[in-house]
Amino acid sequence: MEAIKLAKSIIDKSQNILIYPSPDLQGDSLGSALALFYTLKKLGKNVNVDIKDIPEKFCFLTNLQSASSGDFVISINTDGKDIGKMRYEKNHKDLKIYLAMNKGEIKRDDINFSLFANADNLAQNPDLLISVGMQSLSDLPQSFWKSAVLNIDNQPQNENFGEVNLIETTSALAEITSNLIKSMGGEELFDEKTATCLLTGVIWSSQNFRSPKTRPQTFETSAFLIERGANHQEIVQHLYKQKSLAQIKLLGKVLEKLNLHEGKEIYSALLRENDFKECQAGSKDLAFVLEELKFHFRHLPNLLILWESHASPPITKGIFYSPNLNFSEKILENFEGVSKGAGVLFIAKETDLNIVQEKVLNIL
Repeated sequence: MEAIKLAKSIIDKSQNILIYPSPDLQGDSLGSALALFYTLKKLGKNVNVDIKDIPEKFCFLTNLQSASSGDFVISINTDGKDIGKMRYEKNHKDLKIYLAMNKGEIKRDDINFSLFANADNLAQNPDLLISVGMQSLSDLPQSFWKSAVLNIDNQPQNENFGEVNLIETTSALAEITSNLIKSMGGEELFDEKTATCLLTGVIWSSQNFRSPKTRPQTFETSAFLIERGANHQEIVQHLYKQKSLAQIKLLGKVLEKLNLHEGKEIYSALLRENDFKECQAGSKDLAFVLEELKFHFRHLPNLLILWESHASPPITKGIFYSPNLNFSEKILENFEGVSKGAGVLFIAKETDLNIVQEKVLNIL
């Protein structure tokens, strides 16, 4: 917590800030850097993020920027080069820029994409450089070495090269950044685009929640970001296009509704009929949701999902997953159901999901 306070303090004291994500521009680093950019701009900072050649699957994150919040700038390093003519073609799909060279050659590394109109001046004289996902000062251009540095990273080999070092080796960069943003102004700073960038980082870092390093806190952060407007289905569509939109929406709905019962170490989600209608999904799509989540149940405590079934007569259906076989046995002793691996599929005659949930919690 002390590092968070120091990070907030150095940001408060700085007006001209340059954010520098790791050069590989993968989801966690890029999403965290863009979330910081949107947040600091909202706080009135003169801020830019140094980005080149964004991978196609992450381009939707930059499209979140509203037209009224600033200009996009494409800058080209013309040192040792001479551009003779320039023309462009624009249609409803894209913009093409043509450069006729009198001298030299434009290479990919000469092109820089910026989100802020005064990027060139800022890049020369930043009060503060925020590095996201860097391990060493040598990973940064030498022109920035004289600037104050806020070093945000989650790698144990980080060399702690910043004036302030915000290092958490068990968290995604997006989780670290979420906590930093909360310290700067609370939940009000999280709008749809900021939350979507951060959730992209969480999903990418956790391999869509399949990484064995995924912690319970990761699910809590994801639920918070979805609550603040993060577009979970759009993220998964761009990163994992093979899944149906209905399944992706249902996974997001379950993540949004996850509730931790700390005394019991049980996560639960109660799904109403309207939840399935909103997602245009059915109970059969829960198989996909569980497939996405079950990889982590050896790291999570226990999971309970209940939903309304309109059989005749109406009943409640439930799935309970737990690494504790004694818990599964207790479920089968009190409800009609079948065991499948570490999970139990069961039914309850009560139609009130809250009553069934309370009954399960009391049994365990």
